[in-house]
Parts: sequence; C-alpha cells; structure tokens
Amino acid sequence: MLTPIQLTQFQVFGCLVLRGVLTADEIRTAGAEFAFGLSLTHESDRSGIGGQQLNWTNQRPETPFLGSLLEDNRFYGAARQILGEDAVGFFARCNSFNGPRTAWHPDQVDRAWRGIKVGFYLDPLDGDTGALRLIPGSHKNPFFSDIHQVELRHSNTGGERARGLNVEDMPAFIATSEPGDVVVFDNHTWHASYGGRKNRRMCTMGYFAPPMTAEEVEATRNVAGEDSNVHSIWPAVSPHPEWLANPDGSPVRARWLSVLRKWGFPGY
Repeated sequence: MLTPIQLTQFQVFGCLVLRGVLTADEIRTAGAEFAFGLSLTHESDRSGIGGQQLNWTNQRPETPFLGSLLEDNRFYGAARQILGEDAVGFFARCNSFNGPRTAWHPDQVDRAWRGIKVGFYLDPLDGDTGALRLIPGSHKNPFFSDIHQVELRHSNTGGERARGLNVEDMPAFIATSEPGDVVVFDNHTWHASYGGRKNRRMCTMGYFAPPMTAEEVEATRNVAGEDSNVHSIWPAVSPHPEWLANPDGSPVRARWLSVLRKWGFPGY
C-alpha cells in the first residue's frame, strides 16, 4: 500500500516509482511468460509507434502469474488508494518495443477520465536505454493543455517529426529502473522514452474509476471506443474466454466484468 508521502507525491507529480515490488523469482516467471506471449504474437501485428510495438494480453491461462497481477493487492491496492475503492482493472498486457524512442504523449486526453497505468520492465533501463521519461505535474491543467497545444502546433507543420518536442531535449523525470521496480502514473501524465533497444520488454496494467457524472460517463464511453481501435490494431490484446469465465469465482473480477460490459469495453 502507498504511504501518505507516496500518495501525495503521486497527486502532485502524476507519477511514482516503487522500488523492489517484485522479487527475483517473480521477474524470472514474468520473463518466461513474456517469452511465451511473444511467441504467440505475430510480427505482422507489430503496429503502432511507426510499426515498432507489439501488444498482447496476459488475461489468459497460459500466463497465470502476469494475469494475476491485475488483482494483486500490491497493484490493485495502490489503484484503490488513488482512484477510490471501486477502482476497476481493465487490462493486463505485455509490450515489446523495437524503436529507439517513443514520442511525448499522454495515455488519455479527455480530462473527465480518471485512470492510471502501472508498469514494469524486465530489464535494467536508464535514460539512454529506454527508461520511461515523465514530465512531473503534466497531468494537471494548465500544464497538460500547454504541452498539448505545443505538440499539436508542431505536428501540424509536418516535417520529419510527428511530434513537436524532442524527447531527449525536454526536462523530465527519468524513471531509471531495475527488474522488480514498478512505475505508476496518471493517464494524463505526458511520457516518452529514448534510446530503447530491440525487444524492450514491458508489462502493464490499467485501472480506472467508474464514472459518476455525465462528463465522466461520456469520457468512459469514449475510452471504450478508443480501446476498440486498440483491439483492431492488436487483436492479441483481447482477454481469453477462460479469464472472462472467472473460474475461481473472484468477486473482484466479477464486479470488474460487470462494469466493463456496462460501458461497452471491447472483448468483455
């Protein structure tokens, strides 16, 4: 569980690094399950970020450890502290990155959406080898919108760069990490990476707060629609029918499935 200081840090800066959350044995298991998932995911599915990313689900019987982390209290507990007791887990995925960088971006633009991503890498990373870079405080307005406007203005001018802000030139927090460390960040926090090598291995989980207002309802439906586009780009992200069947009768998962189906999230 997050300490009061950690929770305050997240609220102020929109990101948090938790050291040594996973054990060495757990990282070895995660690595083996990652390799299995990668073997089932076709290179022809390498879409997104200029064709440099593969993405697939861990919500299936062949990757039981990585799939279980979505309900693991080390992650779900943190999500509940940040988003509230009714926080919903809606994906557990792996990513294989091949490119030298990812451009600055938030995971969500709609300000009415309330969600977080929890991620960890299976290799040691620093600022020159693809560690996640985050712009502290960029999850809040007006900073969020200021960056967004700069990005839009530069991207609309065309040229070689799709984004206006060079990753390596922007002042940012570099989340240097060792296997076992975990990064938690708000879906509105601007982030990127630089210097990544081939098959940079990342595992992620996503959580959100169920909508309470009309604006949040609209945002949730929009995100569900955007996730449909993700499923069309990467078919391997769809949860396995066995995970959906909830064979162990998890009450947490049953509640999540009810919420996800209510708001039209694909694959559920």
